[in-house]
Amino acid sequence: MLRDLERSLLSKIARASQDKRGTIATMVAIALPVLIGFGALGSETGLWYTLKRQNQSAADAAAISAAYQIIAGKTNLTNDLEPAASEAATQNGYLGITPGVVHPYSDSLVSNAVAVTLQQTQPGFLASLFMPGVTITTKAVAVIKLFDTSCILALATNGTDIEVDASSSVNATTCSLAANSTNTSSINIQGSTSSIIAATLVTPGEVSFNGTPIDPTAPPPEFRLSSRPMIGAPSVADPYASRLTHAFLTNSMPTTGTCTKTGTTYSGSCVIAGSLLTSGTWALSPSPPGMQISGGLTISGTVTLSPGTYWITDGPLRLQSNALLKCSSCTIILTTGTGGVLGNVEISRGTTATLHAPNSGTYSGLVLIQDPVATPSGTSVLEGRGSMKLTGLLYLPLATVGFNGNSNSTCTVLITRQVTIDGNSSFNASGCKAAGLIRLPTVYTVALAE
Repeated sequence: MLRDLERSLLSKIARASQDKRGTIATMVAIALPVLIGFGALGSETGLWYTLKRQNQSAADAAAISAAYQIIAGKTNLTNDLEPAASEAATQNGYLGITPGVVHPYSDSLVSNAVAVTLQQTQPGFLASLFMPGVTITTKAVAVIKLFDTSCILALATNGTDIEVDASSSVNATTCSLAANSTNTSSINIQGSTSSIIAATLVTPGEVSFNGTPIDPTAPPPEFRLSSRPMIGAPSVADPYASRLTHAFLTNSMPTTGTCTKTGTTYSGSCVIAGSLLTSGTWALSPSPPGMQISGGLTISGTVTLSPGTYWITDGPLRLQSNALLKCSSCTIILTTGTGGVLGNVEISRGTTATLHAPNSGTYSGLVLIQDPVATPSGTSVLEGRGSMKLTGLLYLPLATVGFNGNSNSTCTVLITRQVTIDGNSSFNASGCKAAGLIRLPTVYTVALAE
């Protein structure tokens, strides 16, 4: 009987060892966590990829925002570029650390660019068994490109910067007109008999016709533009703001010395009272570095300027009816003297003014400059019509200007606070290099490069 029990037990053990039922379940039980982990990893990989795409859009926006700060002249990484990039990235859903900004940035593909890198750590959830988290990195590069140069730049940030009066026109086919006002009538044409002919118009505000903002995609026929107006654009930087300072403009100005009079000519590096030149026919011939005309210069007769630099202190440059002022290569600087007065410019109708900037030297390309040391009172008037030809830079950054004339110029660039065009007026940038004016107000655009 014992033998029978032994045989029965051995038989059952043998059958059990050969029974494969439950093996698959065991294998599934062992492999299940792995399968779940890989499935979760696949799902979370899709989530991370979606987040990377979202952050790429945020990086693009951040790079563009930083680039526009640079165009506006704000180039400090800590105070300007990083805050702008961070704000733009956050507005586009970015939740990572402070963006990294590199400027200036260049590589084998681009130069004159800004790069923004975003990093966001995303923890693992279902996939945490295999990967606790990932760091998602995205990068965007925005390149700053030259779009156009401006031959009128109005610097005021409010009000109407460029006004074209009724029956008046601006002809600036080789350049743009730029106004830094945010007003809805930053650039305005008044009247259907007026016009602006230009490459384009650029303003952070809007362009209007009779005070009503226009549709920039379909401007009225009074606007004859090569490219549609750029409204809501960044301000255009004054390229001379840090250069034409009071110290720079007066560094070489003579403050002593009596000019030598020979007939009707005064000469020397000296100081002469403007009252001596009011009437009659006179010639000025300065020795380097130039001549100071004190008390302003009011002309009712004829004054001929030999090549050189002239400082007019404590009074205006005023051309009365039938006056004539001419110079083939000179720079006229209005500044303050012992009286502390900054004068305006008045070139009236019926006068003749032919002034050409020097094409080399310290004041190359600069024809008529008003020192930004103080805000002048009143309005500067440059309204000589067809008998006024000014070649070079007209720099009156704190003045309000009335302008009329200047036909056939090859290089006339006006930088002022605000300007009203009263009559038919011309501006041109095509011949500025030959005239010695290399630095011009510049309009830039931004494009994503990487």
